[in-house]
Amino acid sequence: MNIIMNDLIELMDPRYIEVWGKFTPRGGISIDPYCNYGKPGTKYEEMAHHRLMNHDLYPEKVDNR
Repeated sequence: MNIIMNDLIELMDPRYIEVWGKFTPRGGISIDPYCNYGKPGTKYEEMAHHRLMNHDLYPEKVDNR
């Protein structure tokens, strides 16, 4: 997820971005990686930190896990 996010930051130069993966592979083991970025020295840097600290790890119910 970090590689994808870093590539997007290079291409788009965003003020804020978050990338969230939903991987439900065979075998019943799933991962939901999350990363975000706020442009340093702006209000978006503080927003990214706040969203990361308050990130909901279980935002939805998935029955196929």
